[in-house]
Amino acid sequence: MTDKDLCKAPNCQTIRDRKRRSTLCTMHRVRWGRHKSYDLPKKPELPFGVLKICIHHGDLREGETYFNENYGYHQCLKCKRDAMFKFEDSNMHRDSNIQKRSYQLRKFPHIRMTKQDYDELLVKQNYKCAICKGYEESIAGKRNNDKRRLAIDHNHITGQIRGLLCSFCNKGLGHLKDNIEILESAIAYLKSHS
Repeated sequence: MTDKDLCKAPNCQTIRDRKRRSTLCTMHRVRWGRHKSYDLPKKPELPFGVLKICIHHGDLREGETYFNENYGYHQCLKCKRDAMFKFEDSNMHRDSNIQKRSYQLRKFPHIRMTKQDYDELLVKQNYKCAICKGYEESIAGKRNNDKRRLAIDHNHITGQIRGLLCSFCNKGLGHLKDNIEILESAIAYLKSHS
């Protein structure tokens, strides 16, 4: 073994990383890539009573952290709660349709409709689609043949709510670009071929 086979970092007698064609050993190559130094950076000393400094919530004391045994250090309790709420929101499809609709109404704030407004409009439409007067089809694979909630149809320019539609009618209006002339042309086409 020659000097060319050894790491060029000072006081290091380890074989260099040949797979990466580096003049450094794996440890020093990683340290140089992360910290631009062969030595590890010193951890900043925390003020008295502070267990962790969170990038989102600042200095955290004893009641604001928890000890993560998997990683071996303290973590922010508020960040953990935020992550749990975000996970619950993203996995809302596992919950009931009422909670799912509440989530969707929060997710699309431009629609400006509360759950009570939605329920009132649903009763006004007799729980049926405003166009085809049919009920929404059941979701394939759902237990107990749960019914899908009707979609909220709104004007994409003004944001005004027009009514509740089944998925077929809602997609049909979307594919025809909400254009009355195209819809009239489609009606004339169907009449001429019936």
